[in-house]
Amino acid sequence: MKSTLESWFSGILTSSEIVSADRYSLFVGVLKKRFVWILLGILICQAVFARILFYAGAVYLAFTSAIAVCVLTMHAGIYGILRFFGLVFPQGFFYTLAAYLLWIMVVEQADGKEKIRLWMMVFFMVLGIISEIFINPNFSALIFQMF
Repeated sequence: MKSTLESWFSGILTSSEIVSADRYSLFVGVLKKRFVWILLGILICQAVFARILFYAGAVYLAFTSAIAVCVLTMHAGIYGILRFFGLVFPQGFFYTLAAYLLWIMVVEQADGKEKIRLWMMVFFMVLGIISEIFINPNFSALIFQMF
């Protein structure tokens, strides 16, 4: 069970890849993984059923997060919730801001601010990737040691 949890929550790259790779390689690796989600978000904005697709994505995210919290709680008790927040803390903030900008692009009518919002969304995604590489491993290790 412990090895299964470690493989699920080890992140984008395995621990041996993190140790052997430099920070630029990590950034490129995570960017490749997130690029599909960036394109999918932009395509959702262009779709006729944009709201339904956005809601479906939110439901999917909620269910996968709930499963992760349940698995971590089964493994570590009530501290599993804190471990979950340790896994998503720094980058989750920036990814949430990018998702909020995507939601604004889906809901509001075109008002000429789409390019600014799109660039801000990409900016928040890049900040999320950077925080996922530089801040999250140390923060997650600290949370897992404490709890």
